[in-house]
Amino acid sequence: MSMKNWTVCLIEPNKFEGQIMLDLLRNAGVDKVRVFTNADEAMDALKIYKANIIVASFELPGSDGALWTRALRRNHGLADRHAAVFITSGAFSRAMAEECRHAGANALIGKPISTKVLLATINKVLGSPRPFIDAEGYVGPCRRAGIVTAGAPKKRRCADSSAAEAKGHVDMLQLSVRTLGAATAQFLTDPNKKRDCETALRAVQGYAVNAGDGPLMRTCAAFALQLTAARMQPPAAAKAAFEACVAGVTRLSAASAESAQAREAVAEGVRHAVAKAAIQRAA
Repeated sequence: MSMKNWTVCLIEPNKFEGQIMLDLLRNAGVDKVRVFTNADEAMDALKIYKANIIVASFELPGSDGALWTRALRRNHGLADRHAAVFITSGAFSRAMAEECRHAGANALIGKPISTKVLLATINKVLGSPRPFIDAEGYVGPCRRAGIVTAGAPKKRRCADSSAAEAKGHVDMLQLSVRTLGAATAQFLTDPNKKRDCETALRAVQGYAVNAGDGPLMRTCAAFALQLTAARMQPPAAAKAAFEACVAGVTRLSAASAESAQAREAVAEGVRHAVAKAAIQRAA
């Protein structure tokens, strides 16, 4: 099925992660996408919005992606309860995959998600449609072949050997870094936005860990420490430290050929900026 014929319902409670996914799909040429932060609202909207692809986070407030999928499959008031369902999660596990399979999901995709992994997984499911089972004990695609899984840490490391996959990770990393910069700017003006900033930072940390990028991991660790300590610091000192953190993450995430020594220097500079802000707090 051509991406021009995809109609996507995206359910992501975190608006920053939702924006990343939306940008990813639109950059790939998918025009018809609706984003929901509330799973109940998405379920109601599907009575009118005819989606053939549903991408939902497993981590939903007050529920989870498996329970939501089970409810979708059994809702005879929805014409699109047969839509392909893709569950995303940052806590990918075999047990979660089985839970989603028995709930009627088509695939489970581990976060952080690259452009190539998401599109390839959707195309794989749509290209080999399974019979839809509507029985008393189970409703959803035939479970005999198991559930399609993608993006688990080990699989991502193997796939990184290809240049195309690496480019996909770079594209998504850049989106994550831009989101982190925007979240940090909001946090500086509104301390209640701390959770959004932490979520955006975790996305960047995920890429750093999967890539084994020591300098970026250490920079993210210093960034996290600054988030914790900021409320005890003078505003000017906190702002300067955050600016150093954002600049460091941006530089380290860029697709450049900087030497290992230069990258270590960037990480050390961020650590020094955070330490300096901590000293001013103590003064």
